[in-house]
Amino acid sequence: MARKPLAQLSVVLFLFSTLRAETVTLSMDFVNLCKNRATIDAQLELDQHLTKPHRVTSGPNDGDVHMAGRSQDVRLPLVAEIMNAGTEAESASIKLMNETPFGQTVAVTGVWRIWFEHPSSGNQTQGDPVPVPANANPDHVFEIHPITKFGGNDIGDLSLVPIIDPKKLGVSYSAYPANTAFPAYEKLTATISVSETSVSITARKAAYNYTEFILEPAGKWAQGDNGLFVLANVYDLSDEEAPITQRRMVFVDNTEPAKALQSLPPGGRLHVLGVPRVNLAEVAAIAPGDSVDMALPYELIVVALYPDSASGDESSTDSGFSTGTSSQEHKPKKPTEPKP
Repeated sequence: MARKPLAQLSVVLFLFSTLRAETVTLSMDFVNLCKNRATIDAQLELDQHLTKPHRVTSGPNDGDVHMAGRSQDVRLPLVAEIMNAGTEAESASIKLMNETPFGQTVAVTGVWRIWFEHPSSGNQTQGDPVPVPANANPDHVFEIHPITKFGGNDIGDLSLVPIIDPKKLGVSYSAYPANTAFPAYEKLTATISVSETSVSITARKAAYNYTEFILEPAGKWAQGDNGLFVLANVYDLSDEEAPITQRRMVFVDNTEPAKALQSLPPGGRLHVLGVPRVNLAEVAAIAPGDSVDMALPYELIVVALYPDSASGDESSTDSGFSTGTSSQEHKPKKPTEPKP
């Protein structure tokens, strides 16, 4: 009986951590720069990092390697991550990371990502002094994840692939299924306040990082800066006939997912791995002077293509952008073409 208060305290602390809200304030110039960009270039002052990648199983054991630092190109607390960091293809980048003294600067390109997965107890304002991080995964809402170029190493096409355990043949990462992750994303809310010069986004802690799903483009893809954008229906692998939602998808140029999208015939589907980020195109559409309570606008970064995707030879392009509205091993069913 003496342990009951401790158990109750643990529950209270857990609920507090999941309900904690944070406000991040961004420059409007930065929002407009990034809203239809897939990636960002940054000079990263490397302050902390893991020495080896995470294991590959499920949840946080995703095979990434974390590094924390500061950058005048971002001016927020940030974490940068290499996907599939334990593979031979990433060995040169891991070596460079480990050989770079703390405080030295490394040129980094990667997918910008604002997401409330690791919010802090205080607010973050772009341009405020950024403290030197004490570890490789400090409280942050801004990430460069996944990295596509690290120093002189161009790694995007090599690391943006399905996550595998390089030490265990046939073992792959178990991402969250779509019917778990997307309903949770859809329930996220935010208060977004816009002025002529800045945007403040207040949101609570978000869960479910990597998710595996089927996407079916709902229109033509558009070429953005360093990537492709398309509005797509989202399906769970267990039910390919009942779309969960419709969201904007982000594809990094010159990666396998982007090449597959460009060659996808009308009605084709892709079996992919994705991570969510705030959709700044929707944020930028809010009129200056407004403060609105709304569903958190988000989009999915498509970071890997599974080999059972349906593809073809036809491609389509369009000007303008669709902003959208609104650990177990398995053998997924092959995506099917819609019935005529």
